[in-house]
Amino acid sequence: MDLKIEKKEEAETWLIKPLPGYVCKWKDVKINGIVNDEYRKCFVNVCHCEQLPPPIDDFDQDEIAAQLDAGNPSFRIPMSVGEIDCVKDHSDENSIKIDVLVNSTFYKKRLASPNDAFFRHLLCLIFCDLVKDRHSIDLDPLKPIVLRNRVSVGELEVQKIHKKPEKQIVEEMYQEDKVRMEKEEKKQVGNDDVAEMKNEMFGLKHIDGTRIRLFDGDRLEISMRCELNGEPIKDPRRLELQLNPTRCLVTLDKSRSLYDFGLPFHINPSTAKSKFNHEKFTLVVSANILL
Repeated sequence: MDLKIEKKEEAETWLIKPLPGYVCKWKDVKINGIVNDEYRKCFVNVCHCEQLPPPIDDFDQDEIAAQLDAGNPSFRIPMSVGEIDCVKDHSDENSIKIDVLVNSTFYKKRLASPNDAFFRHLLCLIFCDLVKDRHSIDLDPLKPIVLRNRVSVGELEVQKIHKKPEKQIVEEMYQEDKVRMEKEEKKQVGNDDVAEMKNEMFGLKHIDGTRIRLFDGDRLEISMRCELNGEPIKDPRRLELQLNPTRCLVTLDKSRSLYDFGLPFHINPSTAKSKFNHEKFTLVVSANILL
């Protein structure tokens, strides 16, 4: 009797040498050392290739903002996070480097320009979570420094990409994102700026009565409907606005907080302007973001 053993076929893959894009740098990232915790610089190379699929839906900034306002975001960015590598910085100190890979068409359209602040920040929020899940390295998405004169740090590693239909890849990433978001909710993260900002950006926590939009890639606009117990506030003199680079606070009659939330971008408070729409009972605030 002949015994035939069938070997399970491995999924076909591409070996991809990424194309350089831009570099995000973090200072003093905590690394679990053998004896004690260590702090190193961390560089993330945002790079791209043709083989990784683009997002199925090519939504622009306003369309994504509308999804976030509705509390039901469906936009997904397929990406691949590489392994940790050790590199030397300009001071010849050991640092860590990770490559993040996205589709070339998406990169050129939404990420290539330094003015693409909205999509760059959105991408940063996502890959910071992925890096934490894969490598247990906690990168603060509010604190990256984009290097102006570098397109990569260290050598871009060859990455293995599965040959799957685009829709299948994006659907798998959607399910992974969903599981990760549910896991984060169960952790009951405190009300720090980063956690709150992630919730707002990805629709995990919708702030009723607000709309946040980005104009021309460099100015943030926040609209807040002013009401108390369902009754509109008609006199703007009862309102007090306080802004800092990462937070917005609106109080009523100097005693009650109407809004208090983290901002999705660092802003320059000295450039802030505000006006009150008497027809919609809405306070509109705008300010330049810090690029």
